[in-house]
Amino acid sequence: MTSSKGDLAHRLRPVVFRLYYLVRRETAQLLTLTQGSVLSELVGRGPSRMNRLSRLERVRMPSMTDVVRRLERLGMVTRRPDPDDGRAVLVEATPEGERFYAEMIAGREAELRARLDRLDPDERAAIDAALPALTKLIADFHRDDPAAELAVMSEGGTDPR
Repeated sequence: MTSSKGDLAHRLRPVVFRLYYLVRRETAQLLTLTQGSVLSELVGRGPSRMNRLSRLERVRMPSMTDVVRRLERLGMVTRRPDPDDGRAVLVEATPEGERFYAEMIAGREAELRARLDRLDPDERAAIDAALPALTKLIADFHRDDPAAELAVMSEGGTDPR
C-alpha cells in the first residue's frame, strides 16, 4: 500500500507523538521534557556549556538556567567554570543523574518490550523493518539543524528522552 507523502505525514505524526506520550505516561516522570532532554544530552555527550544547551533546546538562557537549577536541586547535574573560558559555565551529569537516566530509559524500554510482546511476529517485524527509515528521517532533522549537533540514534545509542 502506497500513501501520498502528505497522507503519510498526516498519519505518522499522531502515531509517533501518541506512542512517545503513552510510553512516557506509563513510566515515572520526575522531569519535564526539557529537563529530560538536557540530562540525556549530558549523559550521552558529556559536559556542555550553558549556551550550547540553550541552543539545543531552542530556549533563552534564563529558561535554561531555570532548567539546570532544577536539575541541580535534584542532584542530577553540577555546574562549574569552563577551564577554557572562565566566563563560561559547564554543566555535567552527576553519578546520580547518570543512574536516574539509565533507570528511566530501562523503564521505558521495559514498557515498550511488554507492549511489543502483545503484537504478533509479523507486526513486530514490520516495526523492525521501519526502524532504518525512521532513523534516516531523524537524521534528516539533525542535518537541517547543525546548531543542535545531535548524534543520530543507532542501535544501542542514547536517547530519546
